[in-house]
Amino acid sequence: MYRKYKKRPQKALNTIDENTTIKVPRQSDTTADVSAESTGSGSEENIPASQEHTQRFLSQHSVILAATLGRTQSTGRNILSLSRQPNNFFELVLIRAGVQLDQGDSLILACDHVSIVSKLREIFMSASSYTDKVETFKTGLNAAMAPQSKLVQKLLTGCTVDASGEEQIYQSQNSIFMNFLMIDFLRDPCVEVLLNKIEEVATADRVLTGKAAIPLPLLPLMLAQLRYLTASHKEQIYSRIEGIFNRVTDAAKLDIIASAELILDASMHDEFVQLLIINYSSTEDLFHMTTVHTLSNLSLSESTQGKLRQRILEYATSGDCPDTTLAHLIRLMLNILKMDTDDSVRDLVIKLREIFNWRHSVHRDNSSAPVDDRKSQLELFGFLELGLIRSKRFYQTWQRTAASLPAEGFTSFELIVLLLLIQVNEDNSLYIENILRRRIKLEHITVSILEEVKLHYKHILEQHISTLMHILHDFMREKNRTVSDFAKTSYSILFKIFNSIQKNILKKLLELTCDKSSPHLTTMALELLRDLQCKSAKDVQNCATLLIPMLDRISDLTLTQTRVAMDLLCHVAFPDPKLTGCLQLQEQVDMVVKKQLINSTDTIKKQGIIGCVQLIDALARIQTDDVEIDDSLTNVENVDSLPDGRGKLAANLITRTEASIGNSAESLALFYEELATVLSQRHDGTSTCGPDHQFIAWACELITFRFQNSFVTEDLAETVKGIRLEYQLNINELDDTNVHTDTEVLSIGINISKLVLLPKAKACDSIYVLAPLFNCVRALNNHRHHYSLEQINALLGCAIVLPAFFEDDNYLAIFDNFGDEQQNDILSIYFHTVNWMRVTISAFAAQRDPATRRRVLARLGELIRIEQRIKPLLARAPTDFVAPPYQFLTNLKVQKRPGAPKAAAKANASTVEPESNQTTITDFSIKVGPCKTIKTKIDFEQMYGPREKYRPMEVGIIMLLVEQKFVLNYPLEEEQVGEFLGLLELRFLLEDMVLKLEAAVNGQQDSSDTDSLRLHLAKPQDFMCDLLPCLLEVNNHLRTLAEAIDAQLVKVNHVYSNLDLFKEQFNYIRTCFGLCIRLFALYFAWGEWVDKSQAELLHKSLYQLHSKDQWPALKKKSIPRLATVTFEYFIKYEKSVLNLSTAVQLHRLLGGLLKVASARFDISQSSFQHAEHSRALCGTLLRRKWFHHSGTVDKGAQCNTYLDELVKGFFKNSTPEQQSELLGQLVEECAILNTKDKALNSFPNFKKANFPLLFRGLCEVLIHSLSAHLSVDKKGDHLQLWESTVGLLNGLLKIVQLVEQPRNFGLFLKHSQIFLKLLLQQGMSALESIVRQDPERLTKFLHELQKVTRFLHQLCCHSKFIKNTAIISYIPALRETIETLVFRVKALLAANNCHSAFHMGNMINRDLHGDSIITPVGSFVGEENSDEEIPADDTSVDETVLGDNMGITAISVSTRPSDGSRRSSKSSSSRSKCF
Repeated sequence: MYRKYKKRPQKALNTIDENTTIKVPRQSDTTADVSAESTGSGSEENIPASQEHTQRFLSQHSVILAATLGRTQSTGRNILSLSRQPNNFFELVLIRAGVQLDQGDSLILACDHVSIVSKLREIFMSASSYTDKVETFKTGLNAAMAPQSKLVQKLLTGCTVDASGEEQIYQSQNSIFMNFLMIDFLRDPCVEVLLNKIEEVATADRVLTGKAAIPLPLLPLMLAQLRYLTASHKEQIYSRIEGIFNRVTDAAKLDIIASAELILDASMHDEFVQLLIINYSSTEDLFHMTTVHTLSNLSLSESTQGKLRQRILEYATSGDCPDTTLAHLIRLMLNILKMDTDDSVRDLVIKLREIFNWRHSVHRDNSSAPVDDRKSQLELFGFLELGLIRSKRFYQTWQRTAASLPAEGFTSFELIVLLLLIQVNEDNSLYIENILRRRIKLEHITVSILEEVKLHYKHILEQHISTLMHILHDFMREKNRTVSDFAKTSYSILFKIFNSIQKNILKKLLELTCDKSSPHLTTMALELLRDLQCKSAKDVQNCATLLIPMLDRISDLTLTQTRVAMDLLCHVAFPDPKLTGCLQLQEQVDMVVKKQLINSTDTIKKQGIIGCVQLIDALARIQTDDVEIDDSLTNVENVDSLPDGRGKLAANLITRTEASIGNSAESLALFYEELATVLSQRHDGTSTCGPDHQFIAWACELITFRFQNSFVTEDLAETVKGIRLEYQLNINELDDTNVHTDTEVLSIGINISKLVLLPKAKACDSIYVLAPLFNCVRALNNHRHHYSLEQINALLGCAIVLPAFFEDDNYLAIFDNFGDEQQNDILSIYFHTVNWMRVTISAFAAQRDPATRRRVLARLGELIRIEQRIKPLLARAPTDFVAPPYQFLTNLKVQKRPGAPKAAAKANASTVEPESNQTTITDFSIKVGPCKTIKTKIDFEQMYGPREKYRPMEVGIIMLLVEQKFVLNYPLEEEQVGEFLGLLELRFLLEDMVLKLEAAVNGQQDSSDTDSLRLHLAKPQDFMCDLLPCLLEVNNHLRTLAEAIDAQLVKVNHVYSNLDLFKEQFNYIRTCFGLCIRLFALYFAWGEWVDKSQAELLHKSLYQLHSKDQWPALKKKSIPRLATVTFEYFIKYEKSVLNLSTAVQLHRLLGGLLKVASARFDISQSSFQHAEHSRALCGTLLRRKWFHHSGTVDKGAQCNTYLDELVKGFFKNSTPEQQSELLGQLVEECAILNTKDKALNSFPNFKKANFPLLFRGLCEVLIHSLSAHLSVDKKGDHLQLWESTVGLLNGLLKIVQLVEQPRNFGLFLKHSQIFLKLLLQQGMSALESIVRQDPERLTKFLHELQKVTRFLHQLCCHSKFIKNTAIISYIPALRETIETLVFRVKALLAANNCHSAFHMGNMINRDLHGDSIITPVGSFVGEENSDEEIPADDTSVDETVLGDNMGITAISVSTRPSDGSRRSSKSSSSRSKCF
């Protein structure tokens, strides 16, 4: 308006100026105000009638003029003119400056803000009585800022700028009040008015709003105006705000807090936070979301942020903090990274860990899942990720913390943080992977951590799943079984959690199957794929086409791998009828199998057989279990009689496979073995389909008929190849249960001997097919007759055609007189006999018929007797004898090695003293010497020797343990045979169960049986479930055995060396007791217990181990509570342990129970107490003297392995006080080890040779204990920890000096170097804090440390002199470490004005006995440069020597040469520089 008016050419208009032209008499300011307020809106009706004519005219003229001016400035726009005259001087000033007051909800400016400010300044500067005008303006402003005023909201909000000459009208965010503050002489009055109005509005009992169409709260608008005065009026603003804050309502407080960042100067932020802390005593009120946002943006000092972190910790661990608020509280805590100091960052990491760990513990205790808020979770970890990006120190601190946490301190939160660290900086991924790898190896991390992550951080894990997948992909390639199993199980868990990554997981596993560099990795990947198909068949079925390329890789797989791969491919191609098969995969699988069957290469043909069996199994499984069919009435004459469908296709495949095998006995045996295995598998809950009943009926008739034709004979026994044969071991007899049986059936026999001595041409008649074919008959009959074998029960006790001499008392002498070939044939006969008996016992063990059970037990006794009688025969056997195979995945043909002369073999056989005797056999007369009664020495540690390779028993054998009574007899009385289990039978069954369980749990099995497929390996879950009733009986046997042991111990007054404890019968009791403990230890060591799907089985296993009267109460307990109760139950058996191996198994059992308890997220005080009990148990076991079954002191490599495991258990989690006490005890005793064959009094199993086992445990626990204490933030005296550790280190030094064992030297040097590195990294701050407070204490600490470094110097010099390369390899790193320590100490003393206390001198090179070592100069000059070549002046260990200024003279005599000759010696270098 002003600029447009100046451009007008009419000069007459220039004289119109209301301040100069309009003469209004004003006696005071109030008259002027009244005059101004009397200005109307432009209409005559608004002019009072009492107004004078002249004034009336002038008022009308002014309105017309204003309207004219408004029209001339509109530039063609249709803008409304002024609607009224100003009511006071304040409004008049605004109007004259070009402000329209009554247009809409905002002020309309005729020009920009800069021009407005210029006009306002000019109006005031050109007016008379300048001061009065300012006061008048202030009064008008005060009235306009009143809450009831119509202008107050307009003054405080943005304006509309409608400048002349501009084509657009635009909104300005700046208020007109801001323009007032830009004028220096208006600023203070405006601030005063503003602060007064803020106080008025804030203290009102309700929220005051403006009078606009959209009313806004006035307090935030008023506070916003103060942001322009933050620097100039900071004291005034803060003092007023502080006074106001103490008197306002809660809503007003939040408004003030929300504006604090803008209205308060940074120097006042700390005071404002203190004000908040005082006003809000409740942490929940303090951390309102508005307050948190404000605090996050304030500039706070380190101390203030420390107070806030403490309050945040209290709030976050109170249980009242919601997840949405927590994310912003974490962001507030991360503000300390602006300081980026070591102490602040360390404290931040500790507080963050406390918050997250507390929240996890709460969810565990409440057994409730946290709130699944994706947005807040991603926001929270987004803030953490930004902090890691922003601060390198924060990143490194987290990395070090994760690496040094104790086992129980590593939670799912740490895993997520490690993933974030990799995301932020991929260059460190290898280091972080190594952290995880090391913790997995030490079992600090188990797969249960993924369950925790799923529970707490599912969304953030999904965001970083690619990083975790990459880590697991690398872990799958690990040779360490623990790491690879962790990755394998993790894949299964992730496959269930995230549907989005299922294809990626399958692709990665398929990639691993194609890795030719590692067969183990290929096998693991294939097994994992098969497990995924079993557990998530529908999901894998959706990705069926991804598996087609695997068929191209089949030819590169081993036979075992082929079985797993074809199992997967066939069951995906032909799934259960409820799922849709993959036609493309079906065609490919069928084509590959047929090509392999017709291939002439033996390995490829076997692959075809395996694939065909898996295809038969997949095709035949179409029958639902809920359909009851009497298969005994089903009669199928041939394949053509079968109805069309998958069952008929399976039958045709059997016919095709048998035809393609031809006369290969090995291939046929493999076919029947594989077929029996797949038919015996029990399908789990994921599948409801079994084999087609018509297919089973046809196959059962066919296979049973073939077995009868090939192996059942009624011919008379005869002599073959000079070996007389006869029917033996017939235990079938007529009784009340089989009176209707044909007597001819009772006279049949199995023609084993003739088939070995006179093999037939046909493959189906080969002796190698005997056991596999019967196994197949058994599986088919089980399916057809609902697990009843009544149709074939005559085979259990039928006679066997065997050599006649075997039952003779002089059978060993007779055997010796046979030729080598005959001996090989005889041994083969009995190996086949044992395998036949094993397969029949396994088949009928589950039959509940009493007569059948008696025959099973009788046959079991015969089996054990035959196996024992074979042992001395093997000792006399030809050296080229190899046991006949019982599995056929490997090549049967064995190249015979030329054996040693027979005389030499007989000389090395057994101790038989011949006497003259003669035995006559029909048509064959042999000269034999008289033979004493041979008593074979029983091996109680290992049941079978390396040459005793028998067919493993089937899983059904466990039924004998479940349903049979047990007596402590050895051997059984004649009337007890068939009715009871004796010690021999119990040991046999327990040994078999232990081997199976070990294979299922640890994946370990006999090296000769690695390619065979057993049910306990194919379905470990089913095997563990079947073991449960077995465990209950084993537990009863355990009680019986323990009572017998305890009773015997009482008789011998607990003298463990008493010969009565080593008698044969009692050795069997000890052995069976150890096997029971071992069985329980393996059972609870199963890695799948962490899976929630196994929770019910685990719960049942735990409570059923106790007496039945306790079951109702125990059923109500949780798994962790039950595990602790079971722990207390088993630890009581410690007094019954008589073997070192059993002691170790008991320790493993207790450790497994503790692991089961902790895996269920229950870390209670009782669990720590039980861990201490386990440690104490190891100490008790170590302090006992152990004896072998023969009565001699236990020793050797296996003994040391067991002792090492107990040592680790004893030192685990031991306190410094316990370590110190033990060290003192060992220092007093260890000198006795220097005497030959003397052992420690307190640890009688440790002599000088194996003492390093104990010493290594002491060294390791010292370092682990120190690291654990350093990872925990402790208040108080930090130097005390280092002083106690140095004291322990000096205790180890005394032991090393007393017992000069070379291995101890290396252990001490290695762990001392680790200690020195920890001191450099984390201990120097403790030295800095004490150097001025207590210099004498620091001096004493360095003196104790000097003893260690001095010995290390002597050890290095001595080792170099004697060329001990094991020690020399440590010297360069040790020298660097101590040099760094020396200079750090020197810098520390210099910084505290104690540099005069630091002395640098030369140390004499001495050996371990203190004698000087004289090494000629240049003695290494002619040698090649190598890692072991160390310059003479660099081989020393640095020392710090303190002077008198520190209060104590610390100059060691040994560091100062005392005679001048030694000082002036130039011809030799007997000294090294010492700092």
